[in-house]
This record gives sequence, structure tokens and C-alpha cells, in this order.
Amino acid sequence: MTTARTSAIAVHVEAAKRLLRELEQHAETALHALGRESGAEFFAAVDERDRILGELDGIVDALTSERNAPGTSPSDEDPETSSLFAEMAQAAAVALESHDRLATETRRERDRLAAALRRTVRPDSVAHQYAASSGPRSRTISVTG
Repeated sequence: MTTARTSAIAVHVEAAKRLLRELEQHAETALHALGRESGAEFFAAVDERDRILGELDGIVDALTSERNAPGTSPSDEDPETSSLFAEMAQAAAVALESHDRLATETRRERDRLAAALRRTVRPDSVAHQYAASSGPRSRTISVTG
């Protein structure tokens, strides 16, 4: 692989690693915002993650083009390029781990809220019994008993 191609790959890999770190940071932001009264911070973090994933997709396309340029083959890869891809794979693994944690916690919060909603539509047996037994009552207080 030529030095120019390795340099181009290095630029793309560094951009990808930066975006993967940002993706991880926004997963943490979303996790901290999960379950708060207002969902605005959570949705802003998720929207930002979506934007970052779009940018990352473009970088992956550029890397694919560089790596599969005419006249090259994966066996032509030099140790420096292999090391760059290994670094990017490590950053991607960390970002994927934070994504999995976010997905798990989001499902847990969704299930918690669904259970709370189900409880609100179920009749409260104590309140129902109290309402049935409380007929018209006198509003006077007996001092003598």
C-alpha cells in the first residue's frame, strides 16, 4: 500500500475514532437523562447519536473506497494500516458496548413505565371498597361519644 493511501486511511480512521468517542459520550448523556421528568435531554442525545452515525457511515464508505482502490488487495496492507484498523475496531467495540448498555437501560425504563401505566388502569380495591361502604355520613361530631 502506498504512503499516500496509508495517510488517507489514517485521516479517516482518526475521524472515525473521534466520532465513536462522541457516540459513546452521547450514550452516557442519554443514560443520565433516562427516567427524568422531561425527556428532552434524552431525545436530544439520541438525535445527536443519529447524526453522528450518519457521519460515521460516510467515513466508513470513504475507508472502504481507499482500502478497495484499484490495484490493491487486503494482502497488500502494511502493518501501519493494520494497526490503524485495529485501533478503530477497539474504539468501535467500546462504542458498541455503551450502545448495548443504553439499549438495555432504555428497555428497562420502557418496561417500568408500561407497568406503571397498567397499574393506573387497574381499579384500586381498597379505594373501591371504601367508596362502596361510605354511605351518607353525618357531618357532626359527637362530643359525648
